[in-house]
Amino acid sequence: MTGFDAYAYAQRLLTALGEPGTLPPASGVRLYEPPAPRPSDSPADTAAHSPAAPAETLLAGVWSALARPGALATNFRLVESGRQVDRSRWMRSRVGDGEVLHTALVPAYLHSAIERGATLVISHLEALDEHVMLLCEAVEYQLHARAWVNCYITAGDTSAFDVHSDDHDALILQLLGRKHWQVDSRVGARARDLAPGSLDHVLEPGTCLSVPRDTAHRVSGTGELTVHLTIGYEPFADLREEALAAQELLGTSAPAPDREWLATRLAMRPDRRAGASLRSALTGEVGDSTRIRWASRFPPKVRTGDDHLVVITMGRRFRLDRRLAATVSLLSRGGALSWPDLVAQSDLPAPDLHALVRFGARNDFLICEG
Repeated sequence: MTGFDAYAYAQRLLTALGEPGTLPPASGVRLYEPPAPRPSDSPADTAAHSPAAPAETLLAGVWSALARPGALATNFRLVESGRQVDRSRWMRSRVGDGEVLHTALVPAYLHSAIERGATLVISHLEALDEHVMLLCEAVEYQLHARAWVNCYITAGDTSAFDVHSDDHDALILQLLGRKHWQVDSRVGARARDLAPGSLDHVLEPGTCLSVPRDTAHRVSGTGELTVHLTIGYEPFADLREEALAAQELLGTSAPAPDREWLATRLAMRPDRRAGASLRSALTGEVGDSTRIRWASRFPPKVRTGDDHLVVITMGRRFRLDRRLAATVSLLSRGGALSWPDLVAQSDLPAPDLHALVRFGARNDFLICEG
């Protein structure tokens, strides 16, 4: 995985934001500040555990998205004093030959507006940068949620949105500069005023904050250039609401669906991660540079029989030899593995492992890139 292991990074953040036996959003409003390096740490240890590396990689994706021509104009918003600035002032868009959309920002106006305190919002940043996409997918996989990533850039010391709440859960990841967050201690209150004793904190780069849905908060700059990501997500992709709505329509009552039922329903959804396996699927080639990961957006369900496995993923069922159980479990954790790493960690002989990977690529439950 280029840049950093997004899955391991997301796992570290989610574990730090959770409590024993829980993950966000069940753990409520939580703040994670990465520990400072110890004097005894070697340079290699400091680099391996420093939040700077992933933050810098994600920040590079932000700057790349700003410079990328052709991105949808609707992915960008400029908000000043609570109102959206007309895009014609700070963006140029035209349709060229072959109906190709050409979009470019107007730096002079944009820079001036941000310096005055306006906030530039980039919606669905995961569609514009691979590293952000990998982090978004890792969060989805571990939280059984549908997720998306918005980016906020400002250089003022005011709030563009005042006190408000969102109808989705969110993880806030500070990438550059500092930003002042005030978050109501009454989760789900949708209040217009923050309660006494609410979280009041200035986020530094590498800091992560969990804000459950319907929780009032106020965000303001600190007078310096600041960039943060908001990873919005919906646990179990609204399956709970769908089940309860169906019960109401039928006039029946039943216990709320448990996590096992919800996880199985998600495995039946066709949702797929971004990525392709064309080369490996057609030629069977798998090399040292190949990155292999599970293709479904949500974890599969694996059932073990006497001599076989039944794997349910993206709404399909695969019957596999039970001897593949350990390797299927390894692959379905959600992270990306290089071919050498997979060989080292799997209990299968290399020829059998190669056959499994090729079968997975051809049947689209494994993504093999590179």
